[in-house]
Amino acid sequence: MSWGSRLSRAGIEQPTILQRAFQSNSLYFITSHGYQLPLESLHIQRLTSIPVIAAVIDFDNTDTAWRKYDAMTARELFKMYGCSQRLYKEVFEPAIQAALFAPGEQCSAAATLGMLYYYMLSHQENSDFLLCCGEVEEKILSPWLQLLEMEGLKFVANKVPSSMTIDTDSGCISAIVCGDDVYKADAFVSATGLSSLQSIVKNSPSLWSHREFANLLHLSAVDVISVKLWFDKKITIPKVANVCSGFDDSSGWTFFDLTSIYDDYYEESITVVEAEFYNASQLIPLDDDDIVSEASLHLIKCIQDFEGASVIQKSVRRSPKSVINFLPGSYKYTPRGSTSFPNLFIAGDWIVNRHGSFSKEKAYVTGLEAANRVVDYFGTGDFAKIIAVEGDEPYIETLRNLSRRANELKSQIPFSEFFLQ
Repeated sequence: MSWGSRLSRAGIEQPTILQRAFQSNSLYFITSHGYQLPLESLHIQRLTSIPVIAAVIDFDNTDTAWRKYDAMTARELFKMYGCSQRLYKEVFEPAIQAALFAPGEQCSAAATLGMLYYYMLSHQENSDFLLCCGEVEEKILSPWLQLLEMEGLKFVANKVPSSMTIDTDSGCISAIVCGDDVYKADAFVSATGLSSLQSIVKNSPSLWSHREFANLLHLSAVDVISVKLWFDKKITIPKVANVCSGFDDSSGWTFFDLTSIYDDYYEESITVVEAEFYNASQLIPLDDDDIVSEASLHLIKCIQDFEGASVIQKSVRRSPKSVINFLPGSYKYTPRGSTSFPNLFIAGDWIVNRHGSFSKEKAYVTGLEAANRVVDYFGTGDFAKIIAVEGDEPYIETLRNLSRRANELKSQIPFSEFFLQ
């Protein structure tokens, strides 16, 4: 990157789909009993995941595939394909809770398959991941914003959008309202989270009179808490990134060894850890000290050496209703990048697109897509180049084509639409 940020590699390429699904040299699954799984211990249980691969292959990120699987929960999907209880509870459910922020019985099977496809198939040659060697805001975002300001962009800080106004003559969005301030523009991109856009819709009668925006109110979001802890001694943490189960039945969490990742901490005689708790509504009302106590207790369950360490500094960040809950049946209410207003576009990792990316990569891609739509709307400017996800390997493409053909033949059977799909 031109502003000199540095990234730390965490992970290695994995040789097979199943190993990619379950193992990483830097990503561990940790159970409520405190032991860690790079899953040699699961043996026969791992074999029960093989039928799930059929569903991952069948799911090709099309509208048809989303509608086929979206009404089903992730738990129902794994049960239907014969996944073992232990494999689901100790591997798949923690992964679902960390990636989709809710337990399997609250997550759409379609969203789950999209997540599995992203990690299992579309990134087979680069299944490792990179972590910034410092605070993302300091190392990446702030230099990037400064670079954009040098290009002539103007940023308005500490302004929360509350509503939008519409030009009834043109049918376009004319301005965005932030409290007492009104900002006019020729085109608008909403790059907020779901909750923020819902708030704007509720305060904008001209928006919620449109079904696509009224549908947003059917969607829901979950709470996330991030806790950064400085401990007074050096603690050996086997892996830098850890996906954990056992917090409770509805919440998942992850923690990262920042001592190994951040340049500033690498030579220090302390340990710095950041933990994130998802679907954490029960933690939101607690004060900072209580949240730190909860986080410390769970770290001790995972790594015993934390028991003899004291917290010398803390940082707690609450993000209520900050990430979408991919509930079963939510797909039909989720917006696309374009809207019925010709100059209003949406970006974010929670909207519908067909690129095949996921999480932060999807957020970035949808931002580029929104920028390209603005260029197309104005009829001037340069389109951003969007790199496609890796194509399917030949045998995956063959299996996927067979699956499509089988679905086509099934749809031609008399009375096939008579039965519940």
